[in-house]
Amino acid sequence: MRPSLIVIGFMLLGQLSCSPDDADISPPEDDTSISPYFTDDPSISTLNGTWKVYCYENFATKTVEFKTHENSGGQDVIVEFDDTKDPNSFSGVKAINSFGGEFQYVSSREFKLKGVVSTLAGQPKWADEFDKVIFDGIYGDVTFTINNKMLCIWYFYGTKSVTLIKQ
Repeated sequence: MRPSLIVIGFMLLGQLSCSPDDADISPPEDDTSISPYFTDDPSISTLNGTWKVYCYENFATKTVEFKTHENSGGQDVIVEFDDTKDPNSFSGVKAINSFGGEFQYVSSREFKLKGVVSTLAGQPKWADEFDKVIFDGIYGDVTFTINNKMLCIWYFYGTKSVTLIKQ
């Protein structure tokens, strides 16, 4: 009986020691529906608001990346969209760098970026991943789904997405 208790104890200890202690954001246990099952609310027709990057998804490799201290340096990517101005503007911070520019709606669920300015010095991988979203938005239209809590931007020909949470 004792050897089996010791084995079970080691198994539990091993499971607990593998949990990410440095995770700044982890997926809620009851939220397994990120992008592929994201519920779009067609009544919301604007990107307006302040959003924080929650995760990146790659559908080709079937991977989801959440923020950790290792990939972000403890810094966030925050984006603000404002279509009440002419032209529509977006701006934000990517860890230690800033960015901004204009955007225009191409259709009800597509937009394109232009006039983008950004600094890139010494930023972590978490911010580098967001640059890929920005570059896709400059060179082509990116699509989005939105509800009252989350914004999902689909890029790289719809094979990747970034999910943001409303702040």
